[in-house]
Amino acid sequence: MESFAALRAHVETLAAALPPFGSGSGYRTTASPGAASRQRSGQGEDFWQYRSQTPEDTAGAIDWRRSATGDELFIREHELQSARLLSLWVDGSAGFDWRSDARLPSKADRARVLLTAIAMRYCETGDMAGVMGGANGASMTSHSPGRMLDDFLHIDGESRVPAVPEPQAAHLILASDFYQPLDDLRSWIEREAGEGRTGILLQVVDPKETDFPYSGRVRFRLPGTGLEKIFGRTETMRDDYLARFAERQDALRTLCQSVGWQFLSHKTSDEPLETAFALLQLLSVEGAG
Repeated sequence: MESFAALRAHVETLAAALPPFGSGSGYRTTASPGAASRQRSGQGEDFWQYRSQTPEDTAGAIDWRRSATGDELFIREHELQSARLLSLWVDGSAGFDWRSDARLPSKADRARVLLTAIAMRYCETGDMAGVMGGANGASMTSHSPGRMLDDFLHIDGESRVPAVPEPQAAHLILASDFYQPLDDLRSWIEREAGEGRTGILLQVVDPKETDFPYSGRVRFRLPGTGLEKIFGRTETMRDDYLARFAERQDALRTLCQSVGWQFLSHKTSDEPLETAFALLQLLSVEGAG
């Protein structure tokens, strides 16, 4: 794991290279910063509907221009708007906080940087973001990326399933290699999707996990445990390994498609900017923007 200062520097550099949130395809502006339409009447600036006056309405609430067309008095209602909340999670397990080469970031560090940079852009319009299970709570992360990084660094590593998001969270991003058994994760996602939440699964992997460039006798260790095993002629395992890797990605895509979520994969040897931009685009298309 990189130092806190190094991670924050990477976050700020990446966020500065990204366009403003929602500037791409699918973006729909709202009437006021940090407000998302809720498809019902309430406090806001966008016109929602006319309704007849009731005894509780004051004279100032009457739309006199509309009322002048007939004998009935009409009230002009506005669409309810409220700040949006993006909830994020990075797998805290030892297996995810791993890298095959000291010149590469660990999978967890890359995920922390990507999601914090995304949150900074997301919050620039007045919206909020937070880490599921984080001690610092949701905030306008554009002003305090360090709070989010701190929460990411202290996620419970014993569970490979996120904590329950805050009730007002509407959009979720989960980052992991997703090598764990999928039954618990599937149940979690189906429950949250059933609550009307949109989501993105971001799979972050090391290049040696995607390419399996091994040959001969190799000792493999499971990070965070004392488990290890030596395999001989590892080059003969490559085709079976790659088939199982592709099968896992297909299972993740199918899970996302079944609930209307999105799946995205990122390799730590690749530059993070393209993936960060893709995440912003997916958030916009899914209605977070």
